[in-house]
Amino acid sequence: MLQRGPLSWIAGGWQLGVTHEFQPGPLLGWGNLFYYGSDPAQTKQGERALARWFNADNFERSASKGPAEFHRRVFPTQIGGLRADKTSQWNVNVLREFPLGDRARLQLRLDALNLQNRSQFAGPDTNPYSTNFGRITSQTATHNRFIQIQGRIRF
Repeated sequence: MLQRGPLSWIAGGWQLGVTHEFQPGPLLGWGNLFYYGSDPAQTKQGERALARWFNADNFERSASKGPAEFHRRVFPTQIGGLRADKTSQWNVNVLREFPLGDRARLQLRLDALNLQNRSQFAGPDTNPYSTNFGRITSQTATHNRFIQIQGRIRF
């Protein structure tokens, strides 16, 4: 049954689309380095924060004592489950068409990408000779909230 009237013209006929984009962060890559702990999985211990993304204890921090080219690699290139920041964002769009006489229609649309304005951080520094070892110091190139409004007349 078709409803007519001012309330129907204002509140009726809206279309809403919502998507959630989720990707786990990439595994961290490690160079050839000396690790003095019993198990490299210990690097996953502790609460993650920008100032300490992983457990940076038990690594050789002095470059003069680090491995040379002739040293055999013993530390893994990746540690299962130790990842950079994840992608998690909500995208929303709202659409409505309004009649303009007998033959024309006005279409209004609003798109909001990354609605919650979540920043995605770059991976932590995995160079044990850096003063920022284990810290996140930057964001990725992912866009923060982006809102677009468009109108279109169809006839």
